[in-house]
Amino acid sequence: MQKISLKELIKVSLYTGATAYGGPAMFTQIKKKFVTERKWITEKEFLGVISFAQLLPGATGILTMACIGYKLRDVTGALVVSFFFILPTFLAITFLSYLYFHFRELSFVKSLFIGLGAMVVALLINAVVTLGKTVFPKFSARNYKGFIIAVLIFTFSFWLKINFVYLIIDAGILGFLSYYFTGEYDVVQEIDRSILHDFRKDLISNAVSHLAHYSVFIIANLGILFIMLFFPALQELFLSFFKIGMLAFGGGFNSIPLIQHETITIHHWLTLPEFRDGIALGQITPGPVLITSTFIGYKVYGIFGAVTSTIAIFTPSLILIFILYNVHTKLTRLPVINVIMKGILSGFIGLLVSTTIHFGIESLFDWKTWLIFSLSLIALLKFKSDPLWIIIGTVIISIFLF
Repeated sequence: MQKISLKELIKVSLYTGATAYGGPAMFTQIKKKFVTERKWITEKEFLGVISFAQLLPGATGILTMACIGYKLRDVTGALVVSFFFILPTFLAITFLSYLYFHFRELSFVKSLFIGLGAMVVALLINAVVTLGKTVFPKFSARNYKGFIIAVLIFTFSFWLKINFVYLIIDAGILGFLSYYFTGEYDVVQEIDRSILHDFRKDLISNAVSHLAHYSVFIIANLGILFIMLFFPALQELFLSFFKIGMLAFGGGFNSIPLIQHETITIHHWLTLPEFRDGIALGQITPGPVLITSTFIGYKVYGIFGAVTSTIAIFTPSLILIFILYNVHTKLTRLPVINVIMKGILSGFIGLLVSTTIHFGIESLFDWKTWLIFSLSLIALLKFKSDPLWIIIGTVIISIFLF
C-alpha cells in the first residue's frame, strides 16, 4: 500500500469534514475523496470499513474516517484524520453556540428556532423510518421478536423512565435470548470454526502491539484527566459524555435519547427546548449528529466545556478501533455479537420513538409548527430531499410565518 503523507491526509480530512453533511451524503463525500478521487482505498475496503464502523458505538461517519486513517497510517493516521475531520464542525458549532446563548432572546432568533424545532421532529421520524428499514428489512411476522423488543424498550423509557444504560443492557440480553438459541444469526462457515479459539489471542496481541504509536493519545487523555481533577464541572462533563460514547451504538440520531437522558434528566444542564435547538444547530453544520455534545459542553463550561465534551464522546470509539481493528473480520462473524447487536438496535428504535414523542409534544403547538413539520416530513420521506435544503427552507418559512 502506498505511503500517504500526513499533509495530504490533513488536507483531505479538512475538506471532507467541511463538506460532509449527515446521513448518506456524508458517506458519499467520504467515498468520493478517498476511493474515487485519491484511490487510497478500494471500494471493497471502503465497504468493509463501514461494516466495522456500524458494529462500534459512536458516530458512524467519524468511525469510518478513523478506520480509513488507521488503515492508511496506523494509529497516527486515525488520530490525524479524526481530528481534522471533526475540526471544521467543532469550530462552526462552537461559534453558533456562542451566538445562541448570547442572542437567543432576540425575537427573530426565537422565531427561527421555533421553526427549526418543528423540523427536528420530522428529522427524528425520518431517522426512525430509516433505522426501522435497516433493522427490519421486511415488515413481516418473521420480525416479531425485534418489534417486541422495540415496544418493551419504548414502554420502559416513555412510561417507566428507566435509566437508558439498563435499557441498552436489557435490549442486548433480549436479543441474545430471542435469537441465539434459535440460530437466527449469520452462519459461520466451517473454515471459521477457530474464530472463538483465536479471537482472544489476536485481541490481546493487537492491543499491546505498537504501544509507542499510542503514546500521544494516552498522554493527551492523561492530561485531560489531570485537568479534570482541578475542575469538577469538567470531570462530570467528561465522564458523562464518555459514558454516552461507549453506549451510542448505531450512532447519529440513535444517540439522541442517551444524550437527552444524561444531560436533561440526570444533570439538568439543558432544558428540552435548548436540547432541541442544539440538535437543530448540529444539523446546520457538517459532520456527525453527536457534535451536539459540543453545544452542551459550551453551555456548561464555555469553550473548555465544548472541548471536553467533544473529546469525551469520541474517545471510546477511537480506543475500540485501536484494539479491535485488526480482528474485526473475526469479531463481526461471532454469532453472539450478531444477536446482541440485533437486540440493541431494535431497542434503539423504541428509545428513538420515545424521544420523538417528547420532542413532538414540546415543539408542535400551533398550525404554523405543524405546517413546517408536515412539509419537512414530506420532503424527507417522499422526495428524499437533502436535510441541508430542508433546513434552508425552514429558515425562510420561519422568517415569514413568525
